[in-house]
Amino acid sequence: MRETYPSLARTSLIVTAILLSLSITAAAQTPAAEPVSPGGYDPLFLGYGSEPEMDFGGRTVASLDSAIDRAIGAIAHVGARHPGLAPAWEFPVGAFLMVAQHEVGGHGGRAREFGLGPSYGFGFDVSGFTSTRKPPRSNEDNALLSAAGSEADGVLSHRIFLDLLRPEGADGAKVPMAMLAKLDLTLYVAQTSRPGPGTGKGDFPDQLRRGNDIASWLVARQGARVGADPTAVWTGDYPVDYADPLLEKTWRAARGAALWNLADPSLVAAMFGYFRQHVLGGDPRVHAPALRFGGPDAPGWTLGTRAALGPQAVSRFLDLYGIFPWGVATVYLRDLDSSVDRTYGYGAALHGLRMGRGIELGVDADTWKEPAARERLARSTLGTGWNVSGEVDAPLGSRFGVAAKVGTKSAGFFPGKPSGKGAYLGLGVEVSW
Repeated sequence: MRETYPSLARTSLIVTAILLSLSITAAAQTPAAEPVSPGGYDPLFLGYGSEPEMDFGGRTVASLDSAIDRAIGAIAHVGARHPGLAPAWEFPVGAFLMVAQHEVGGHGGRAREFGLGPSYGFGFDVSGFTSTRKPPRSNEDNALLSAAGSEADGVLSHRIFLDLLRPEGADGAKVPMAMLAKLDLTLYVAQTSRPGPGTGKGDFPDQLRRGNDIASWLVARQGARVGADPTAVWTGDYPVDYADPLLEKTWRAARGAALWNLADPSLVAAMFGYFRQHVLGGDPRVHAPALRFGGPDAPGWTLGTRAALGPQAVSRFLDLYGIFPWGVATVYLRDLDSSVDRTYGYGAALHGLRMGRGIELGVDADTWKEPAARERLARSTLGTGWNVSGEVDAPLGSRFGVAAKVGTKSAGFFPGKPSGKGAYLGLGVEVSW
C-alpha cells in the first residue's frame, strides 16, 4: 500500500451557488437575442511546460472549460435561442475546473517541482484534495506547496483578464471560471480562523487538521522561522506555538492581501462585460470595458489588483493596463510584506502583441527586492530578484497553431514561476474548431 501524507483539502465555495442562483434569475428576465455566429470561439489549447507551469497549464484548463461550455450550449442550439441561460452551466463547469487548476496545476505543480509524487481526489460537492508519496524536504517547500492552489488560480484568472482586454476580446464562457479563480484566495483566507489554541469544530487547530491551505501556510512559515522538522510540520505532529506574535501578524497580512485581491476594478469590468455582452447580448466573445480619453478608438486604460502568498512574504500587485490596437501593455508595482520588513518590486509586460500573419508575441520583465524575514529559507536570499520571459503564438494553417514560452529567473518567489533559479519553458498546440 502506498503511503500518503495529509491532503490539502479544497472545500466547496458556497458563493458559487449564490452567484449561480442570481445568474439564473437574471437570465429568466433576459429578452431573447439574435442567434450567435458559429465563430467567435477561442481555439482549443493543450500545453504544458517546466514545473510548476501554472500558466500554460491554466490555459489548458480554460480551454477545456470553453469547450465544455460550447458543447453544452450547442445542444438543440440552446445557446443561440436563449443566451441568457448560459450562466446555468458556465458557473458550475467553471467551478469544477477551477478546482482542477487549484489541485493539479497548483498543489500538484509544486509537488511535481519538488519530486513528491502527488495524487488527487475530487468530489461532486466541488471539492478536491492533493496527497503526496513523500513529505516536503523543507518548510520553504511546505509553505510553497500549501499556498500553491490559490497561487495557480490567480495565475489562471490573470491570463483570462488580460485576454479580455485584447482588441479581439476572449471567449465569454471563460469569465465565470476566471471570477471564481480570482476569488479563491480571498474566500480561502476569509474562511481561515484566527490562530489560537481553539476548543471546537471550525477553530484554527481543527482547520489545520483538515488540511486548510492557509492554516498550513501559516504554520509552515512558523516552522521555517524556528527550524522545525518539515516532516513533522507536514504530518501535523509539530506543536504550533500560538504565543508567537508573528503567527497572528502573518495571518493579518494575509487578510489584508485577500481584501486587496478582492478590490479589483478589472474583475468588475470583466463581469460587467460578461453579463452585458455574453449573457444579455448573446455574443460568444467578451471585451472588458475600459476608460478611453478621446473617443472610442483612443487607447483604453484600466486598473487591476492581485495578491499571492509566498514562503516569506505576502505580495500585493497594483496593475495599470493600457489597451491598444496592437495589444495590451501592463506596468505594475509590487509590495512585499514579510511581517518584519517591507520592500517593493515592479515590472512591465506586453500581451497579445500582433506581428502580422496571425503571430502574437508576449514579453514580460520583473524585478523585486527580497525583504528581510525571520524565515530560514534556502532559495530566497536578501538582494534583488528578477524574471524575464517571452512567448509566441503562431498559426501553422487555417486550423492549427503552436505556442511556446521560454524564460529565466533568479531564486525566490514569483507567482506561477519555479522557486529556484534557472530557465523554464512551455509548449502548446492550438486547434480551431
